Amino acid sequence: MRVKVEGLKELEAQLARLSKGAARGALRRAGVKSLQPMAEIARGLAPKDTEELANSITVAAKAVGGGAEIGKAEFGAVMRAGGSKGEARAALRDARRAATDAGNLSAVELYMGPAKAKSKQAAIKAVVQEFGSVKQSPQPYMRPAWDQDREALLGRLKVEIWAEIRKAIVRAEKRAARAAAKAAGG
Repeated sequence: MRVKVEGLKELEAQLARLSKGAARGALRRAGVKSLQPMAEIARGLAPKDTEELANSITVAAKAVGGGAEIGKAEFGAVMRAGGSKGEARAALRDARRAATDAGNLSAVELYMGPAKAKSKQAAIKAVVQEFGSVKQSPQPYMRPAWDQDREALLGRLKVEIWAEIRKAIVRAEKRAARAAAKAAGG
């Protein structure tokens, strides 16, 4: 399968105009909104024996490349070397600052599929429904949803990302203007 994506340099340039949090928020909102139609298709294709699987299909996003992941290795290395917790926290902060300076904290990971199952049995059932087992033939719902909607998803994502970036830039410019007016007047 091949997917062609153009305009990433322009996208990166516009994201750089925003704070990391605003950039992540724009990407998250655009991604979640763009994936909703595919989730609806998957819900429609999911086996209807109990409706539990179809109702569990969700769309979510989380920031990656920052926060909890960055600095853990440095923290652990200092602690294993016999350093204090204060020294380990300083190493963690230094690693996060370096990642921020390198511009690595705007990534967003999107997820569309069954929510985390309440039991091991429900988790296994979701996988068996999609892929089958020795005793049951597959009843795929995720892959057919992807196959049916992938081209439209990329189109929606392109439109939504640019719309969210524009909104975020306008908000940032308004905030900067208010701050400048406050500084000049106060």
